[in-house]
Amino acid sequence: MSKRVLAVLLLALPFGLSLAACEEKTSPSVAYTSPGWYLERPRPILARGPEIFAGPFNYDQCEIERLKFDPPTAQRLICIRELTKPGYFGPY
Repeated sequence: MSKRVLAVLLLALPFGLSLAACEEKTSPSVAYTSPGWYLERPRPILARGPEIFAGPFNYDQCEIERLKFDPPTAQRLICIRELTKPGYFGPY
C-alpha cells in the first residue's frame, strides 16, 4: 500500500511544480515592473489574486493589447493603472 502512495506522489510532483511555475509568472509580485497600465484578469475568488498578462503600457496601448485576444477573453480582461506593486489580492 505505501509503495502505491509513494508512486502516486512521485508522479504528481512534477505536475504540481509545473502549475506552481505557471502561477508565478503572472502573479502581481513577479509581473509588476514599473508604474503604468497593466492588462489583468480579475478572479472571482480573491484569495488567488489577479492575473497580470502584460504591461506596463499607456492606456491606449493596453486597450490595443486587450483587443488582440478573442472576444470572450477580451471581455474578461481589464486595463488597470498600477502605481505601486499590487498586493497579493490586487487592487480590489
